[in-house]
Amino acid sequence: MTDKYRYSLLDESLFRVQTQEDERSELSLPQVLGQLASDKITSFDALQPHQRQAWYCFLVQLAAAALAGNGEQRLVASASRWRELLLVLTGGDELPWCLVIEDVSQPAFMQSPIPEGSLKEAKYKADIVTPDDLDILVTSKNHDVKMHRITHPGIEHWIYSLITLQTMEGFLGQGNYGIVRMNGGFGNRPLMGMSAGLSWGLRFQRDVEVLLTARIRLAEEYNYNLGGIVLLWLLPWDGTKSGGLPLDQCDPLFIEICRRIRFAYVNGALRCWRTNTKSTRVAAPEGINGVIGDPWTPIDKESAKALTVGEQGFSYRKLHEILFTGKYAESLALKTTAAERDGAFVTATTLVRGQGKTDGWHNCVIPVPSKAIRLFGTSSQRRELATRAQEQVDIASDVQSVLYPALCALLNAGSNEKVDSGKLNRWTNAYNADVDDIFFQRLWDSLDLTRDEARLRWQQQLFDFAHNHLKDAIKSTPFPSIRRYRAISAAQSIFYKSAHKHLDKLFQNQEEKEEHDHATSL
Repeated sequence: MTDKYRYSLLDESLFRVQTQEDERSELSLPQVLGQLASDKITSFDALQPHQRQAWYCFLVQLAAAALAGNGEQRLVASASRWRELLLVLTGGDELPWCLVIEDVSQPAFMQSPIPEGSLKEAKYKADIVTPDDLDILVTSKNHDVKMHRITHPGIEHWIYSLITLQTMEGFLGQGNYGIVRMNGGFGNRPLMGMSAGLSWGLRFQRDVEVLLTARIRLAEEYNYNLGGIVLLWLLPWDGTKSGGLPLDQCDPLFIEICRRIRFAYVNGALRCWRTNTKSTRVAAPEGINGVIGDPWTPIDKESAKALTVGEQGFSYRKLHEILFTGKYAESLALKTTAAERDGAFVTATTLVRGQGKTDGWHNCVIPVPSKAIRLFGTSSQRRELATRAQEQVDIASDVQSVLYPALCALLNAGSNEKVDSGKLNRWTNAYNADVDDIFFQRLWDSLDLTRDEARLRWQQQLFDFAHNHLKDAIKSTPFPSIRRYRAISAAQSIFYKSAHKHLDKLFQNQEEKEEHDHATSL
């Protein structure tokens, strides 16, 4: 470390990790890659939940690009070898791996050179006080995540926030443009993948192999330049409208930046500077809508747009739509490999962005047993799984159609007055959360049953959920005593009438069972 450069990711132990041996270690970036290749890391101490996706994707893309750039196809565990491979990406220059470089005409880690010659000339502002200010979370209202919550940040906090911003951010007002790997400025960059295990190392190893295998095909399909630009921060950026890098000059595994950021070491402290731009860093063709071969993002085939996850997150309906309806082209990382033949996990995660707000970090893990994995193979095999999944979705909708009018009748005490749907959310949301919790486990279980048996069991489970939520609404809703009986009577009457209408097989089966029990008791 000198006054000219500070905080080298190549040589300094900037990342605190927990290992499989339940030990804490401090590692450099090459050591992180080496230990991931050996599946030794269980967690990164300073990494926040919403930053995991950005850090993971960065590591996988970086490792795959470093190996491909040297003509290698196999992961290595040697930290010294990883250091050599990373240096190949920067033409042997160590400085682009430092967080702080005094000479602003040179690239620093995830920070492009400043062609204007100085921070002042480029109109940079030093208004980023903590890593929270740099991060993509919108925390101005102090709701889920407090502002300035990291009051004594370490270098790793800054690095994680920097990577998250540069590889995940969208549009945030004039002068603040987003990444090309999403559908529009208010979209998001979802991750959907599959792996035989959930450890950092197993997922890393699998996805690096997936990217190396797909790299040439990605170049052909999306008109990338094999051997083109990998690390976008190496090139000067003046932020003008004509300053964007053409997508066809990039390597398929390119690592993006979207903002002009610069770190400086001033009066013994780390300072972060930023300035606005007049266009995006990557000059993608108009109407590309995030369809650029991101290995973790499903694509809506009809509209030719990258998946954007809404504020409801990865609900059972959304996951069913992605996995089984054929509407989406699955991401590369979601395709099964030989490693998953004995069972796997589907992972889905994203940070949902709104206009000037954050609509939540959503994370979902779905265990998939071997009997179901086999059906993920050919389209004919998947159709059976898709048929059963669609039946479960339809029944869930039917049961919601049973619960909703009963709740309305309860809250308006049996009158015909309209009820604000927002007042019902407590119970309808709880019902949907119940379905989310068991949807896929019951789907896999259904493979051991006939379709009629599976439908009947699913109807019974969801009917019980709905009935319990109606009982909770009856118990917790205050009524004037004169209206209480009328409200409860109306709600229960509508509930059972609707249930008999929508779930006729369930009640037919119950009636047949009651008749049988009565006959045998005589």
